[in-house]
Amino acid sequence: MVISNKKGWIRIVEASIAILIIFTVIFAVAERRKTPTESDLSEIVNPLLEEIAQNIALREVILKDTSSSTTAEETINSFLSERITSPNIGFDAKICNYDEYCGLDKYPEGAKGSIYADSRIITATIDIGTTPKKINLFLWSKE
Repeated sequence: MVISNKKGWIRIVEASIAILIIFTVIFAVAERRKTPTESDLSEIVNPLLEEIAQNIALREVILKDTSSSTTAEETINSFLSERITSPNIGFDAKICNYDEYCGLDKYPEGAKGSIYADSRIITATIDIGTTPKKINLFLWSKE
């Protein structure tokens, strides 16, 4: 004679489902907390520079920039703060003449690991006749 213990099987199934739900929640939370790596920063910076280069208003601000003014850099940093929503990524932009070197003034506070930098030369159309400018964009992971 076979004795059927249905209550035991139901408890095993309930426990298995509960374990699956707990693991699903743990993996979902862990995925959200994952910080971007340096390779992710290289994937972020190029589209940002492309968008800056194609935005006519930003191009005009960059081309009218003088070495004594920080208005263009503030405008670009404001634009970047709208696009970079992750609190774990720090950024800065520097604008200079295309044949000059312009880097960060100092190592950013709270930066963890390497700083990723890329640049793009912004030129005007022929009829405007201004000298080209270079925009350097710096991204880093925060602690």
